[in-house]
Amino acid sequence: MSHLLAIDVGTLSARAGLFDREGQLLACASASFELLTPAEHHAVYRMDDIWQAVCRASADCLAQRPELASSVAGVAFDATSSLYIEAEGGAPLDGGGDVICWMDHRGEAEAAEIDATGHRFLAHVGEALSPESNLPKLLWLKRNRPEVWARVRGARDLCDEFARRATDVYRHSVCGLACKWPYLPDEAEPWCQDLLEKLGIGDLTSLGHLRDKPGRVGEVHGRVTASAGAALGIPAGIPVAVGLIDAEAGALGVLGRGYQARMNNLLPMIGGSSTCYMPFAPDKRHVSGVWGPFKDAVFPGYWMHEAGQSLSGTALDAVLNQHPASPGKASSALHLQTADRILKLLEEEGGAFAATRHIVPDWLGNRAPLGDGRVRALATGIGPETGERAFLETYYATARALALQTRHILEHLNANGRYAFDSVALAGGHLHNPLLVCLYRDATGARLILSDTKEPVLLGTAMVAAVAAGFHADLFASLEAMAPAQKALHPDPYWRQVHDAAYRIYLTLFKTRNEIEIAGRALEALSPAKASGAI
Repeated sequence: MSHLLAIDVGTLSARAGLFDREGQLLACASASFELLTPAEHHAVYRMDDIWQAVCRASADCLAQRPELASSVAGVAFDATSSLYIEAEGGAPLDGGGDVICWMDHRGEAEAAEIDATGHRFLAHVGEALSPESNLPKLLWLKRNRPEVWARVRGARDLCDEFARRATDVYRHSVCGLACKWPYLPDEAEPWCQDLLEKLGIGDLTSLGHLRDKPGRVGEVHGRVTASAGAALGIPAGIPVAVGLIDAEAGALGVLGRGYQARMNNLLPMIGGSSTCYMPFAPDKRHVSGVWGPFKDAVFPGYWMHEAGQSLSGTALDAVLNQHPASPGKASSALHLQTADRILKLLEEEGGAFAATRHIVPDWLGNRAPLGDGRVRALATGIGPETGERAFLETYYATARALALQTRHILEHLNANGRYAFDSVALAGGHLHNPLLVCLYRDATGARLILSDTKEPVLLGTAMVAAVAAGFHADLFASLEAMAPAQKALHPDPYWRQVHDAAYRIYLTLFKTRNEIEIAGRALEALSPAKASGAI
């Protein structure tokens, strides 16, 4: 019993990886599922569809090494911070869904209302609650679908629902509770019940098992049932770990050996559909515009912040999907092809390429450093051009904006959180885009650390499974035993100078966009009753 099964559920697919106890990936497979958008700002899934994809990915992964399936000693799940709604009498969400996707923004007004309470909880979310967290979504559901709310019997983070389906044990992970709920693990009574009562949703904590003591990441959630084992392709009875959010799993996968000694200098970054920056600290630190600090979210006794960009990889997908001169719909092959074409143009033209196209990349609000889910992107250099050159410049300007905002976030954490980040460790799908890798190397003002593993998110989840399997005493020990080799990339001097200039433009646009947003909200507040007449 010397192998580990890690299952990662992203925005559009599930992936399974089989690892040995040293952290080497032996097999990997994936399966997709559908994201539904039944209304503006609504994004939902059907849980059964996701679970079927999980089982397909697991079975296909193990089919590559059938001789090892019986030697799996532990399983762990990570997932996006999406929310499963358990309800009687049919699917509770529009479109036949029962999972609210992380990117669902139906709760923007509710998030602003929660901000206005001034509750102490807000000090743990950067002073402004994101509509992507669970409370605004659930508050929206109770107010706008009261007949549905009456049927709700439970609400669980996605990683907890996977562990439940694998074990038939109802349990919440402190990772999800600390990061996405009004739950403060360092307090004697962690639930912010007074806030819930004030908002008229005090009954939330009576649902399901929310009041039960949560499990810490890596503890044993339960053991695989016979039916789940048959579906996943693994033996019944093996331990399933208390899981975690996918970004946290990605952070584990790239922290590297000796991390405790360089905790204040290394910023883990997980770039996928969205991007998350996951610093840890031994003490409580409050940083405006940054989610956290969350205690015990991954390492017991340690605090974690989470900064981020709500749409990053998805923004590059949108350029491929929507631009008139795009070669086709977004795919890994077309991203690679587009990146290679742009890199050749950059070799020929240098910083002159797309010199007047600049973007503030907040298409779905700003997670950090502003912490405002309602703001939107701002772009310059837009004209009537719709040809290939315009497509390539748009793609590059989008990718560069993501890297420049990464620098903005890093500097904000250093200036306001007593961090001293000089290195960024990259995980996630952005590793496979050579243009993004070059931009993160040259534009962030920090060394770029790359880990010698193809699947850092799955590796982080395998480290969690190793603790539940009893291979290691805790996550730090698991990290030391299973972390891959790393290398550091230093910025190219010429391109660092070019991006320094682009960063100054970005900061000017960021300030201007924020001023426009304030003025626009004042305009929005004008009542129609005060208008002098029809235009």
